[in-house]
Amino acid sequence: MTRDPRVVAYVIRESPETGIDEVVVVDADELDGLGVEIIRELGEEDGTRFVHALLAAPVADWDDRWATLTLDYNGPFADLLVRQRAVAYVTRERAGRTELLTIEEEGDPDRWLQVPAGRLDHGETLKEGLLRELAEETGFTGVRIVRELPDFEAIYRNYSHNHAFHLVATEESPDAWRHEVHGHGTDAGFFHLCRWLPLTPDLKLWGARDPMLAKLRP
Repeated sequence: MTRDPRVVAYVIRESPETGIDEVVVVDADELDGLGVEIIRELGEEDGTRFVHALLAAPVADWDDRWATLTLDYNGPFADLLVRQRAVAYVTRERAGRTELLTIEEEGDPDRWLQVPAGRLDHGETLKEGLLRELAEETGFTGVRIVRELPDFEAIYRNYSHNHAFHLVATEESPDAWRHEVHGHGTDAGFFHLCRWLPLTPDLKLWGARDPMLAKLRP
């Protein structure tokens, strides 16, 4: 005898305090009145419980027991819940030297240099997410993707499956500019100071030497 599956929803949000992805699991019959949007079906799990799962996102503020989604999250559908993250290393050639597009968050006391990066929206491809994040965080879109860089190494704590790409500028831009961040992430409305800096061995990103920079060179 086949029994009907229990239907649950994995509700995902970005923490309003940290911007890190969080998840809470609720029975589908609890969704009424909670203010969520169903994104897609995740599939079925035929284990100790027979579960049909949905992926959802809150469209209103509501409190529950949110759990941080980290790379070592080992719950059901972990490979579908922990999002991909695209990192953009954009270079250009000027006066015989290679320069890297960097960003700093205006008003951040640490003022760490970074490169544009962010998690993919549900349903996005890596290429779509990469170019969207670059446009949202810098306003610069005149680029060509060269390749994905191998063997991603992070010098900071990360919560996503990372993919770093080398891109080259195909259009002119100022040496430096100020850009208001767009999109729907927790950094929307912040201002980035965007600058082209010489790609040298002592250039530091996120407060340290980034091992990915060496992979930009032939």
